[in-house]
Amino acid sequence: VEADWSAASYWYEMAAFSDAADLRLRGLFADSWQGDSAVATMMQQFGIQTVFEKNGVHLKKTKASLPTVFEHDFVECPDIAQTLAVTCAGLGVRGVFTGLETLFIKETDRVAALQNELAKVGASFRQLSDKAFFEVNGKALWSKTPRFATYGDHRMAMSFAPLAFFGKIEIENPAVVAKSYPMFWEHLAAAGMYLETPVSR
Repeated sequence: VEADWSAASYWYEMAAFSDAADLRLRGLFADSWQGDSAVATMMQQFGIQTVFEKNGVHLKKTKASLPTVFEHDFVECPDIAQTLAVTCAGLGVRGVFTGLETLFIKETDRVAALQNELAKVGASFRQLSDKAFFEVNGKALWSKTPRFATYGDHRMAMSFAPLAFFGKIEIENPAVVAKSYPMFWEHLAAAGMYLETPVSR
């Protein structure tokens, strides 16, 4: 049974935010049937090289220049749209996203949630005049610790957590990750990220 590529996307995001990522994720394969496996190709634009090995993938951060704009149609992989939106905001890369129609009816209205939470760090996620297109603009910056709401949505918690690479943040209701990745916070701590408040279950 293959591991979950959407869960892996948050590790790709962290690799993109790091200076010199070198990590392995087990159970992911090149011939995946999961639409979310497209994250491996997308993240090449942010300098993440994916090497497929016998037992999974090896992620390496390269010194590639960031793109001026990142564009993608997420119709086949809507569950990683939040990951890429926050990746763009964290790195100050303009993003143009399509195929987000289902995001309005997921665990929460994920479009509205992204708009609300990215605004807390000076970035935006706005609908362009053509209603199929959404644009990420601005680089996430803050002086006062932002507290990100999760709206009962596990993906909001996990996509915003990597912003901790740039400074202290707070995540409301962190236990919401239990829906798809119950060990997320423990794995972050094991990887060296400092969690000020242990997550109670």
